[in-house]
Amino acid sequence: MPVARQSDSVATMQGIGKTIIKSNVVLDKLRRGEPSVGTWISLGTPVSAELQAQVGWDWLLVDAEHSPVGFDAMVNCFRAAQLGGCAPFARVPWNDTIWIQRTLDAGAMGLLVPMVNTRQDAEFAVSNTVYAPGGQRSFGGSRLAAYTGSDYRQWVQDNLAVVVQIETAEAVDNLAEIVAVPGIDACYIGTSDLMLSLGLSEMGAEHEKVVQQVLATCRAAGMPCGAWCNTGAEVARRIAEGFQFLNCGGDAGHMRAGAAADFAAIGLGDRAS
Repeated sequence: MPVARQSDSVATMQGIGKTIIKSNVVLDKLRRGEPSVGTWISLGTPVSAELQAQVGWDWLLVDAEHSPVGFDAMVNCFRAAQLGGCAPFARVPWNDTIWIQRTLDAGAMGLLVPMVNTRQDAEFAVSNTVYAPGGQRSFGGSRLAAYTGSDYRQWVQDNLAVVVQIETAEAVDNLAEIVAVPGIDACYIGTSDLMLSLGLSEMGAEHEKVVQQVLATCRAAGMPCGAWCNTGAEVARRIAEGFQFLNCGGDAGHMRAGAAADFAAIGLGDRAS
C-alpha cells in the first residue's frame, strides 16, 4: 500500500468553508421597508443561541443589560448565532463607550442602546460605533472582520445596525431630534420602562397611545420603529400597524412556555406543595 507523504496529506485537506457576510440582512430589510424579526437570548448560553438560530429568525439579541450573561458567553452566543445564519445583536447595559466598543469588537452586527433620552445621547452612541474622523471608535480589530471580506472598516460603516431604545417620557418628548441623528438605524420602544416613566401601573390605553405616537413620529421621519412583543400573534399585529424591528419574546420565555404546555398536557394537575 502506498504511503501518503505528509505534503500530499496537507495539500488534500479541506475544511467546510468560511461564509463571507456580504451585508447585514436586518438593515437590508429595514431599508426596504420590510419587517425584521428576531428573539432575545437571555439564558447566557451559546447552546440556546445555537438552537434559536435554527428557527429562522433574522437576528438574535444577547441581552447584556438584564441577564446574567458574561462577556465570554456573549461572544460565544455571537458565534452560535452566526453559525446558524442569524445576525448577532446585543443590548449593551448602558450608553457607555467601553461596552459599545468592546461589544462591537466581539462581533456584534447590531447594537440596541438603552436609555437614549436626548439628541446628545443618540450622538454619543453613534460616535462610539464610527471610526475617526467621523467618530471615536478605537481601531483594534474585530473578530467579525475575517467574515466581512477585505475591508471591515468600510463594511461596518455600511452594515452596522444602531438601534436606540425609547423608554422614557423624556425620550418621547425629544424623539423628533433623536431620529434626526445621522447613524441611527431604528428606534425600539422599551415598553415596560416607558410605562413606569409615564407614571402608569399597566400597559393600557394611555400607554398604547404613547406607543402609537412614537411609531407615528418615526414613520414621519422615515425611521424604522420596533417594540417588544411576547408572542407571534403580537408580532403579526405590530407588523400590520407599521412596526419593523420586532422580537418575539426570548429564549427563557420560549423554554418556560414550552415546558408549561407539555406539563399541562400530561394532566397531572399542579405540582404538590
